[in-house]
Amino acid sequence: MITRTRSPIGVLALSAAVLLSNSIICTQASSEARKPNVVVVFVDDLGWKDLSCYGSSFHETPNIDQLAGQGAVFSRAYSSCNVCSPTRASLMTGKYPQRIGFTSFLNPDKPSGANSAETYLPLSETTIGEAFQQSGYRTGYIGKWHVGSEDIGMPKQHGFDWQMATAKHGLPGSYFHPYQKKNLPSANVPDLEDGKPGDYLTDALTDKGIGFIKDTVIKGKQPFFLILGHYAVHTPIQAPTTLVEKYETKKKQLYGTTPLKMIPERFNRKVPARQQNPTYAAMLKNLDTNVGKVVDALDELGVTNNTIIVFTSDNGGSCMPGSPNSRPTSNFPLRASKGWNYEGGIRIPTFITWPGTIPALRTAEPVITMDIYPTLLELTGCDQLPKQTVDGLSLVPLIHSKKKTLNRPFLAWWYPHSNGHGTQPCQAILKDGWKLVHYIDQNETELYRLEDDEGERNNLAKEQPKRTAELLKTLNQWIKETRRT
Repeated sequence: MITRTRSPIGVLALSAAVLLSNSIICTQASSEARKPNVVVVFVDDLGWKDLSCYGSSFHETPNIDQLAGQGAVFSRAYSSCNVCSPTRASLMTGKYPQRIGFTSFLNPDKPSGANSAETYLPLSETTIGEAFQQSGYRTGYIGKWHVGSEDIGMPKQHGFDWQMATAKHGLPGSYFHPYQKKNLPSANVPDLEDGKPGDYLTDALTDKGIGFIKDTVIKGKQPFFLILGHYAVHTPIQAPTTLVEKYETKKKQLYGTTPLKMIPERFNRKVPARQQNPTYAAMLKNLDTNVGKVVDALDELGVTNNTIIVFTSDNGGSCMPGSPNSRPTSNFPLRASKGWNYEGGIRIPTFITWPGTIPALRTAEPVITMDIYPTLLELTGCDQLPKQTVDGLSLVPLIHSKKKTLNRPFLAWWYPHSNGHGTQPCQAILKDGWKLVHYIDQNETELYRLEDDEGERNNLAKEQPKRTAELLKTLNQWIKETRRT
């Protein structure tokens, strides 16, 4: 349990709410067992090594670390794509994103064509929101959505009873109230007009999300399913001044005048070898505080032991755009960045907690975003939807140590685009510990043995021509079978 200091008035008011909610819960519990609640903390652009519990020595995330230590940590979790929209579509559907037409992030200002404002989740899909809504849950979505515009494909059209602060764009206009940017109206964050100058977006989203939880619990009629989709830690890199100053001091203490080493990457790109951005660290510290606030709210409402929390990211950390000293983060020792199919672009921190039910454990079995949907259905006792979650696998056997492996044939990624993070059209496959990366336009193939070469530095394609050819054939067949025509 994470504790905080509160004012006496706040404690009295909260205690009254807790007594009321507990009496309701006890009354209902006497008639039937209550299905567990679910909170999915879906962070934007959080890299695999950004958390202290995943190895960061510059960032500080004590609340997230403590939460992770209480549940199942997946040390080799992958996003379904190296950028946001496809991964988000995958979470919603339990499928590889190209099956439903998502291959890159949506451009809300592009009038037509693939990955434009006209791309959205098909209404024919039974989303994770609809699955829980149909199972009797009150469903909520707050924050970044980025899989449809305000007219087509918003949360309320996909099974969420309550939605808030879902901008058309994939980033907020600003992290400070009124969360707008003058020349980018698609990034204006709606529904938070009741704030005041100086308010910070991650705080505001958390407070509204907690409000949804409290309202649902106090009414006592339904369990809740909430996706808390933080815009953090996506650009613009902005944070409260006092926190930024803290990490500016820490940067000086750790590194002094030692210059930042840049690691060469393909296509004349470079990535930083260490984490040292004070503002990014401050954003992450604020996010950590807000995760702690959610946990505290669950404790105070007496529902902690009946609430599953999933913590995950939509792609690897961003380390390409901007000058060297302004890069948000570093994924080292993993290679490259968000937007690439190397490990740094698709490896993400992911864990699932449920006190008293999910034991504390750590597994290196490869898992992926689309697995979350069937996993949550099984954990909550909701009906499985195998015709919907055709690619995702339930992680429950891993969580309860009934299996050490999922026996999945392979994982694969298809990104037929170039982007501002420096990559070129690329596809990849991970099978039996071997990772093949193929650049489409260049017709160049790389092969890595991840067990010995997690940083993907030793290309074995020429030494293993047969294996390389077999993996590329499997990959191309997979693309043919899964891409929407």
